[in-house]
Amino acid sequence: MSDRLDFMSQDDEHFRSHCGGGDITGLAEGISAIRPAADHSARALQTDPMTSALSHATNNALFEATRARRVLHRNTIEYVARLIREALPDAAAITVDTRDGELFEVRDGHGAALYRAPFTPASPLHDSLADDIEDLFRHAFPFGGLVAAGWEVAAEGEPYRSVTLPTVDVTGRRTAATSFPTPRGMASIRAEYHRGATAAVQITDNPASPFVRETRDQARETRDRIRAAIVNSDLEWEPGAMNIAAEWPVLRFGSASDLAFACTALAAAGAFDSAALNGVVLIGELGLDGRVRYAEDVTALIRTAQTAGYRKFIVAADDFDEAAQNEDVTVVGATTLAAAVDFLEEMHADTTTPAAQARPHGTPGEDAGPCVQCEKPLIWDASGRGVNDRMGERLCTGPKTVSSNVHVLAE
Repeated sequence: MSDRLDFMSQDDEHFRSHCGGGDITGLAEGISAIRPAADHSARALQTDPMTSALSHATNNALFEATRARRVLHRNTIEYVARLIREALPDAAAITVDTRDGELFEVRDGHGAALYRAPFTPASPLHDSLADDIEDLFRHAFPFGGLVAAGWEVAAEGEPYRSVTLPTVDVTGRRTAATSFPTPRGMASIRAEYHRGATAAVQITDNPASPFVRETRDQARETRDRIRAAIVNSDLEWEPGAMNIAAEWPVLRFGSASDLAFACTALAAAGAFDSAALNGVVLIGELGLDGRVRYAEDVTALIRTAQTAGYRKFIVAADDFDEAAQNEDVTVVGATTLAAAVDFLEEMHADTTTPAAQARPHGTPGEDAGPCVQCEKPLIWDASGRGVNDRMGERLCTGPKTVSSNVHVLAE
């Protein structure tokens, strides 16, 4: 017994040193009370492999739980601050009865009370809003960790605690949205970015999903892939909070939606005009290095989107040949996330710039003239406004004399 406790004690020291303080609940006190005076570190090293594996697994789980608790408290207080300031713009700090989760007081930057329970006559902070805020606290407080989250004992004493409300630049809020084809039809992906908020990236799905645990795991995996792909593509955004919400079929369907998630997040962060996502379907898995990988059943995905009226697609370069076989579509194959963003911007420019709007168009399938970059003969695509070479290839391999990745006609 003492050998096992010594071994767990060593892991507890490791946990404290690598997780920013704290200990494994109850472990430190229990060990100090019963540990013999002799040094058992040598025998602790002989602990069997199963015990060692379980100990490390427990510490890893505790680390993840601690991190998740920090995120919970951070997001909760930022959300509460937003709700309170909609009614009381000068709110700077609050006091809450943490035992019951009840909002006790709201103060301005000078300490003057703007609201005090049970109610403040003529206060814009009406009862229904206070109830919503208190409901958030009742869900978050049982997880503990209030001290680490900045909650201090209030002048009223326990269980009253006070916290300073975070300042979030609401003018830095931007959104973007797109759709992704699933076996259930087109499902939405929406990103909301808050510049200046506590840096974080999270993906959520419909909490009513019948596959909550499964989609949470998939959401975490998707988040990690797109975050790494964005960073390794040098497409970072300013520090801020990125929240991406998806209908649950998107996450459950798999990694083919990575490209759509990443581009929606980048558009929300201001990397390019979010209007460029309109009418374009993005299909492809992302590698950690930013490469776009092939997706299974790309033809089925394209047909689902076609049924919903979509005609423009960006897919992995490896999927281009298969995707281009579908009739009445314009397809671009991208090798990297950065290339996909470039294509989105070019496709958007095709519909918005005066020069592009004035550019002639033709009958699908008819000759359009040579490409000014590679000199290949081109034909009008299914839309009658874009061009491909005779092999159906939109990408241009010639010298980029006009800085374009696609075939370009002479004016």
